[in-house]
Amino acid sequence: MKTTILLICSLILSSPGWSQELSGKHTTSGKINFQERTKLEIKIEGDAAQFAESLPKEQFSDKVLYFNSDYSLYQNDDTNKGEDAMMSHDGQMNVQMIISGDKVKTFMDLKKNIKVEQKDFMTRMFLIESDMTFNDWKLTGNFKVVLGYNCQEAVREDQSKKISAWFTPSIQVSAGPAGFGGLPGLILHVNIDNGKRIITAVSADPEFNDIALLVRPKEGRKVTEAEFKQIVDEKMKEMGTENEEGGAHVIIRIKN
Repeated sequence: MKTTILLICSLILSSPGWSQELSGKHTTSGKINFQERTKLEIKIEGDAAQFAESLPKEQFSDKVLYFNSDYSLYQNDDTNKGEDAMMSHDGQMNVQMIISGDKVKTFMDLKKNIKVEQKDFMTRMFLIESDMTFNDWKLTGNFKVVLGYNCQEAVREDQSKKISAWFTPSIQVSAGPAGFGGLPGLILHVNIDNGKRIITAVSADPEFNDIALLVRPKEGRKVTEAEFKQIVDEKMKEMGTENEEGGAHVIIRIKN
């Protein structure tokens, strides 16, 4: 028992920022900046296949999470361009790849356990409301430091994908990036499907407390998660590709 107590004290004392408040209180509001990295698996057939190697293999997006004890809002930050494009040509054919910046706002009502997502797909805005259910997290017993905060790992399976989340009890808000939550602390790092999508905290603002920014999205056509998935699947099928759940939508245009 003595060894365990000394270890816990060492972890607490070595963590900077908000973690130092453990002696008197826990943080329940603030702002976290995240970076998302998504692997792009692009297959091109026909005359444009020669350009496949010159196209990017990953997409990077800057995000921000605002939160307090009642609500959280995750969205693109002010500097995110929202859309990246790359063009290649050989004098006869132009290949343009547009990577959607997944213009998504994810609002979480932590009191009512409701999640509202505002998604822009193919210039159309959708509003998806669902209940938050996170009962299947399993603690692994693994620990690491993320952005200076001592974190614990929890894992779960979601649609055959393994999700690993690292949360810190030093920030006692059951929320996280991209609609993840349900753990006894804020999630600072997420690894989806063995690195196909990684979301990690890069900076924090412990002084932020602007509740005016924590506004529930209201614009868009109201649909269920199943209805939105069907809309995306049908559109992507029309374009001759498959929808990768949770990933970036890649549109390739070929101009002769």
